[in-house]
Amino acid sequence: MNNSFPRLIDGMCATLRSEVLPRLSDDYARSQVFGVINLLNTFKVRADWSAGFLLEQIRAQRDALNNVAELLRESPPGLDVPAMPALPMPVATPVIELLALRDDANRAIGVWSVWVEANRANLDAGRAARIDEFLRAAMRAEVAIELKNAPRPLFAEMSSGTEG
Repeated sequence: MNNSFPRLIDGMCATLRSEVLPRLSDDYARSQVFGVINLLNTFKVRADWSAGFLLEQIRAQRDALNNVAELLRESPPGLDVPAMPALPMPVATPVIELLALRDDANRAIGVWSVWVEANRANLDAGRAARIDEFLRAAMRAEVAIELKNAPRPLFAEMSSGTEG
């Protein structure tokens, strides 16, 4: 039976804490072990086996861009509206493809941000504000998801060589 990637990382961190750290008397060596633990915790949430946070980001981006498309379904005449990317919600997709989908959506959000700014005078204020709101919500969600999925850094332990 295979262990999950997070369980393997947790086992490595537990071994470093319980078996390696107690045998080190040098503060510098101890701080380096805390650095390795911190790095392993980062790998745990960002490695190929961890697609959950990418799916959350893609979902937030897709929702924002779909809302923008809905707002502009009946756009004023004469507006050159950018093409909306196809944003299927992936289910069982390799991480490399999820990264590409997220990056494509980020580019689309950038294109739409530039477009709404360039066309603000041609849009009614409410519609422009709603588009801004949707795009900014997706950008804030991406940052929030990144922060939620980042382990607490062990800076204090790395600098002191002691836990806590």
